[in-house]
Amino acid sequence: MDVELTEIHEILCQHAPFNEIADDPQLHDMVRDIEIQYLREHEDIIAPGSLNQTLFFIRSGAIEVLSKEGKLIRRMNEGELFGYASLLRGGKSSQSMRTMEDSLLYRIPARWFLKLYEENDNFSDFFELERDVRLRVAMDSQNSDISLMTCPVVSLLRRRPISIQMDSDIRMAAQSMSEHRVSSLLITDNDELIGILTDRDLRTRAVAQGLDYDTPVSAIMTRDPIVMDSHDYASEAVLKMMERNVHHIPIMKNGRPIGVVSTGDIVQKESHGSIYLISDIFKQNSIESLRAISQKMTHTFTQLVVADANTQMIGNAMSHIGTAFVKRLLQLAEEKFGPAPVPYCFIALGSQAREEQTISTDQDNALILSDKYNEEIHGEYFEALSQWVCQNLDQCGYTLCTGDIMASNTRWRQPLSVWKENFSDWIQKPKAEALLRLSIFFDLRGIYGDKTLAKRLNQHIRKEAKEHSGFLTFMARNANQRKPPLGFFRQFVLDGEGKQSRTFNLKERGIAPIIDIVRVHALACGSDKLNTLERIEDIEAAGLLPDGRAKDLALALEMIGMVRIKNQKDQIEAGEQPNNHVNPENLSSFEKRHLRDAFNIVTRQQEFIKFRYAGKRS
Repeated sequence: MDVELTEIHEILCQHAPFNEIADDPQLHDMVRDIEIQYLREHEDIIAPGSLNQTLFFIRSGAIEVLSKEGKLIRRMNEGELFGYASLLRGGKSSQSMRTMEDSLLYRIPARWFLKLYEENDNFSDFFELERDVRLRVAMDSQNSDISLMTCPVVSLLRRRPISIQMDSDIRMAAQSMSEHRVSSLLITDNDELIGILTDRDLRTRAVAQGLDYDTPVSAIMTRDPIVMDSHDYASEAVLKMMERNVHHIPIMKNGRPIGVVSTGDIVQKESHGSIYLISDIFKQNSIESLRAISQKMTHTFTQLVVADANTQMIGNAMSHIGTAFVKRLLQLAEEKFGPAPVPYCFIALGSQAREEQTISTDQDNALILSDKYNEEIHGEYFEALSQWVCQNLDQCGYTLCTGDIMASNTRWRQPLSVWKENFSDWIQKPKAEALLRLSIFFDLRGIYGDKTLAKRLNQHIRKEAKEHSGFLTFMARNANQRKPPLGFFRQFVLDGEGKQSRTFNLKERGIAPIIDIVRVHALACGSDKLNTLERIEDIEAAGLLPDGRAKDLALALEMIGMVRIKNQKDQIEAGEQPNNHVNPENLSSFEKRHLRDAFNIVTRQQEFIKFRYAGKRS
């Protein structure tokens, strides 16, 4: 066997299923019949309805599989096989395959595939298992309209990151980009990420400036680039790209880069759909156009529900949309009133901070100002900015808070030092009635401006809460104020009025009690998480609950949450205004049974928390 054939044999045997049949003499014979094919970016390989007579192995590059309607089904990379589904059906293809980038393929004749499939169990088992995988992928592809709202950013990665040392020159950088066919390079120093260099940087900072080719890349790279964690959502990547006007974001895992996501990756993943609602928000320059965009939110919400996204996915997606509205309005406000005279941070409170919003929500927000703030000098600016943003959030569907917990209220627009004093007073001198109204402030997230102000305030809150256990006693009592709507014999207790007289409020009587319970435990163990499910994970790790009880809480939250959002979807489709009231007569027997179980879990957890944080009665 000559050198080229030996290389092909070795490469195939590094991948399934050929690694399972490496000793089969037929494999050597098959290699002799393989043809090598090089294709440029966006070239068609197999068309729907065409007759395919080849098993394709991807030596390098990337391939996308599309339905007859042109909808993306899956992507494939180096080492993967395609074409076998049509070969098993006699050669007729129901899908199309085309290159996403320049690709090198090994073309294995159909007769070899069918021969090995019939004669070698290890070989055929691989493709039988792949059928199950394809079925799951096909099911997932039906939900592609919401994919970027719910999928992890790591799923967009197509290859390992290409990097060079910071002492390399720009000639080497350009050669590396060309060789690997990438539009960005990570700049490292002893494996530590120092910066990023893009093809645009080469054009604008090197070529356009007439720099010598031996100029070090450190002179033109972007230092300390914006990065994301592998567990972050793809929708967050879109937000960051929009906010910072960047087109490449390194993705990190355990402190090391594992790839780079570009705007091209996102466009290829989804050229339309709900994620582009966020994109559209950042393109608007008037309140009228933002208000028009806000009308699309109900469609986005129902899309998510119909696609069977879970409550965490829906909460994350809707919260990111809400955050996009806030950010764009603040950008427009700064254009209208001028740049802020001192640093500030606009913070979201409650469900938006926890990233658990649904379609029916009001606004809860506040402003943390730098301690350089002077009321006489700066007060008028922040008064105008806050009033303008809150009023226009109302125009965009986020109604004004009936309790006036908004940045437009002077009380909730204070310097960091005043916020710290307020929280210290609430925690060190707790009053049950006041804490009942103020519990929402213990879920706060910085979403615009100097976010270190919010981070420092959250650190202060966690420190104070851990040092004053009496405060947790009051919070635990408050967590018992709202009881699940279950009476004797597990019958639902109705609490609605007027047209809602045959209903109960799922948010107030089911979801809110769980959030209250989890918040107390989270403060007790010093969790820095805001999302309720993430807090539950920290609580379980801290051992604050008996075995299995943390998972019970998570399941109860998901069950109650799903009934709530499906009910809101039904209300929207019936032309009604979505709310949190549910008529048990409209629930299936399955939903009723599991809702009762979920409410029982909440009741038991309320009893547990009452004794877990028992203190002196005042």
